[in-house]
Amino acid sequence: MAIIRVDRVDKSFPTRHGTISIMQDISFQVKDADFLAIVGPSGCGKSTLLRLIQGLDHPTSGTITFRDQKVDGVAKGMAMVFQSFALFPWLTVSENVAFGLEALGWDPERIASQVERYINVTGLDGFEEAYPRELSGGMRQRVGLARALAVEPTVLLMDEPFSALDALTAEGLREEVLQLWRDPQLPPEAVVLVTHNIEEAIQLADRVVVLSRRPGHILAEVPVDLPRPRDRKSGPFYELTDRVFSLITEGGAVASPLGSGTPPAG
Repeated sequence: MAIIRVDRVDKSFPTRHGTISIMQDISFQVKDADFLAIVGPSGCGKSTLLRLIQGLDHPTSGTITFRDQKVDGVAKGMAMVFQSFALFPWLTVSENVAFGLEALGWDPERIASQVERYINVTGLDGFEEAYPRELSGGMRQRVGLARALAVEPTVLLMDEPFSALDALTAEGLREEVLQLWRDPQLPPEAVVLVTHNIEEAIQLADRVVVLSRRPGHILAEVPVDLPRPRDRKSGPFYELTDRVFSLITEGGAVASPLGSGTPPAG
């Protein structure tokens, strides 16, 4: 069953020099228990697409539905984890995690219980009263993840969530996200990940949507039929990585299979 349907979506922006087309004719579905990755060169509209799915922006044409309802405004049932952590520096860890629950109007006792649960789930025990400036990048991203999960979303949207982290921290968090997604007692039911890192997409996702350079359109939807945990040194893993890399390269832009530092938002 499809949780999200993206149907023939276009997005363009007016400028002083005319209209810039960001993406054209984008169509795909996100199904129950899906882990979908979206890859493509910088500027092809990946991050914009996540914003459209959550309802933070509107498509120029086409439709996006969530649970068979047209997305028109911020969709309840989805939460976003950002590349830049997007924490409130004046709030403690607990207060940052509680922020979305307060916005939903939960009572204080229920909020406190939920905050405690997701602080424990994401390994933030003992840091409840710390401020973001006192945390490492990996710990700050854990706070962002805990805040997103605390509202118990049906779909978790992740916009380059590991690109600002060192390699070891990023690898640990990738594995933790997989464990959370696979736990039937925890949200979310589906994950949509935007990344520049092709290996990351193959490691995590069930399917990879490959976008062309701007204006972005879908070059291919590549299934990842590899058992978990996935061996990045195996032949099948390398072949899939090379296939996605070749699709992007032949689509007019070269991307690194490994990613490269902290790229600009797509």
